[in-house]
Amino acid sequence: MKEKYIGQRVTRPDALAKVTGQAQFAADIAVHRDDLLHAKALYPPYGHARILSIDTSEAEHMPGVVCVMTAKDLPAGCTNKYGADEPDKPIFAENKIVYEGDAVAAVAAETLAQAEAAAAKIRVTYESLPAYEDPRELRETYPSPIHENHPISGQSPVSLSATVRNGDPGPAFEQADVVLDHWYRTPMADHAYLEPDVCIVEPDPVQGGFTIWSPQHAVQNAKQDMAKLFGLPQSKVRVIGTLAGGGFGGKEDSTYDVSTVAAALAMKTGKPVSFEFTRDEVFRNTGKRHAEQIHHRLAADKEGNILAIDVDAVIDKGAYRSVDILPYRGSYYAGGPYKIPVSHAKAESVFTNHPYGCAFRGLGVPQATFAMEGQMDYLAAELGMDPLQLRLKNIARAGDRLHMGQVMLEERGLGLEECLLKAADAIGWKDRAKTGYYDNRGTVKRGKGIACFLYGIGTGSSPDGAHCLVQAQRDGSFNVQVSQSELGQGLLAAMSQIAADALGVTLDKIQVDYADTAASLLAGPTTSSRSTMYVGNALLSACKILTDRFLGYAEGVLRVGKSNLAIEDNMVMVKGKPETAVPLAEIVEGAYTAQIPLAAIGSWYPPRVFFNEDMTNDQMHTYTFGACAVEIAVDTETGIIAVERCLLAADVGKAINPDTVEGQMQGGLTQGIGWSVMEEIFMENGRMKNHSYHDYLIPTAMDVPDMETIIVEHPSDLGPCGAKGIGEPPLVATAPAIRSAFWDATGIFIDEIPLTPVRVMKALKRKDCAE
Repeated sequence: MKEKYIGQRVTRPDALAKVTGQAQFAADIAVHRDDLLHAKALYPPYGHARILSIDTSEAEHMPGVVCVMTAKDLPAGCTNKYGADEPDKPIFAENKIVYEGDAVAAVAAETLAQAEAAAAKIRVTYESLPAYEDPRELRETYPSPIHENHPISGQSPVSLSATVRNGDPGPAFEQADVVLDHWYRTPMADHAYLEPDVCIVEPDPVQGGFTIWSPQHAVQNAKQDMAKLFGLPQSKVRVIGTLAGGGFGGKEDSTYDVSTVAAALAMKTGKPVSFEFTRDEVFRNTGKRHAEQIHHRLAADKEGNILAIDVDAVIDKGAYRSVDILPYRGSYYAGGPYKIPVSHAKAESVFTNHPYGCAFRGLGVPQATFAMEGQMDYLAAELGMDPLQLRLKNIARAGDRLHMGQVMLEERGLGLEECLLKAADAIGWKDRAKTGYYDNRGTVKRGKGIACFLYGIGTGSSPDGAHCLVQAQRDGSFNVQVSQSELGQGLLAAMSQIAADALGVTLDKIQVDYADTAASLLAGPTTSSRSTMYVGNALLSACKILTDRFLGYAEGVLRVGKSNLAIEDNMVMVKGKPETAVPLAEIVEGAYTAQIPLAAIGSWYPPRVFFNEDMTNDQMHTYTFGACAVEIAVDTETGIIAVERCLLAADVGKAINPDTVEGQMQGGLTQGIGWSVMEEIFMENGRMKNHSYHDYLIPTAMDVPDMETIIVEHPSDLGPCGAKGIGEPPLVATAPAIRSAFWDATGIFIDEIPLTPVRVMKALKRKDCAE
């Protein structure tokens, strides 16, 4: 395959429409329809309570009201249980609410104002119950005080538990020269996507079922889950993923929180229903990044070689399971990108009365990396070693094993060493001895930090794979049909570039049809940084089938064996003889006349994963590697941390489109800065205290420097053209790099993020008192 477009900076097809306001999001579609009913749900003023009674009579007689629903009004066949992982969350709570985002009732009315007015007239009597908020306390509480009989966990307070046992770390700790023992804490965080959760659900009066328009991470998954919820054949549910105004993992299932309510109302009324959360409802009701408490023990010798780790992570699962593979990821990534001979790593997710923890960029890897990289800095300080050299000493190279037993393979692309060296060089690591000094005002100290990571591409579970459909049109253009969603990550550009090169046509001949269950095949979710590798490979497979067919037909036209033919720039020609070229459109038309199929299905599956009894295995087939380096300024009078430089060197295998790769890197770094120094949700008695952007702070343009990116390319033999994935990895190492820089500037380690002014000032005062 001749690479004409792959590796080039191609403008995203959706770019102009978005910046000019022409792109249509789900709410824009709703605005232009006058046949919609508008939904509003009622949520409780408690984080944990019993429902004693519900009176909807006054609401039912309000102007414009078409329908008022509670759990008892759900259509026949509805299970009243849904979820992206396992169905355990009700559309409407029946007897008990377990977090403040449990809907109790909903209204469908002719206008939104009428729906809001009617919802306010629903009278509910509650019995308040104690809110349970500390997962470390709850993990040993049996039976669970939250779920009396959870459909998966029963009476256990633990949603999921996973443990890697790779040998016995006991002897290593006994013989070690250095033993580190620390607790790390990371916060619950909001996705802060610009577009609130929103949907339109329209019933089908002809064949039954319904169609959903909403911004989705996984339209095929949503189709299956919604069909199961309402007792419908999957063929009766169509899901169309609209352009998403941000998702970051959250819209893998937060869109269910609106779609389920709207679908129930649409089925009850027989009319299309629109439902959009307010920003307050997005904060209170939807999934969040899991808060974690990680007890991390590390054994090392005096030369700095890691001998063993022993890790116990407690994860705040929140009220429902959602996407609960966090314990697996917490235990697998507990050792980072390092060669570690023996390990014990356990992680448990525990139910609380908090918003459910869901997928969020990195899905558990940032938390595990924060702890492991924190230990590396502690070890460097203990031994008086350069933190960079300590990492270079311990990173897993070809033939080395990670802590869970996976052997690193050169052919899968191992670029971590290059990433570390390039990041260190770019940040001026050799001049690090000059940091930790006060500036000329005498109140600001500066420091540099570095941290590294690995991030597995895909889910790491079996079965997993992707399928796509490519259709040739008789004029030589092509439709590429994929179920993946355009979330702003550059899906349309990447798929167009891969298809154009694989088919030998110009970009204008490619149309990517995306995120519609009626026009795509199963391909898994748009998560786990898997789309480029999984769907890209499936796309190459389909394109090869079609080009083989067309070149086979062209043999008779050009009277040359197809091995001597090529398709380039929309022409079929004998290799090396452009004068023989025939337009591809003529070949396709001829193939159609000869009854040669013009459509092909492409499929790709990664190597299967089989777990050993001790949970050791080769979990991920390919890893993206990277190193984040930062320079910060710490105001010792206010505790404010200013990130003055932030850069990321990432081994992406092959950058299909450097512009979108760099965009992902810059966006991830920005989110990482927010998680590191400002973003934190506060809960009290099961209720969220900061549920607006007035008191939940995210970085603005004034808070971040120009993000510096370094693309490193160590191709994976499994990726399309060697590509891996880059959507989630950029965020992973930002927090430990900033923590490292804070240590460099002040000589203080803080093991809890975010590094807010309050935490920084407390740490500085403790140091002053100690001195």
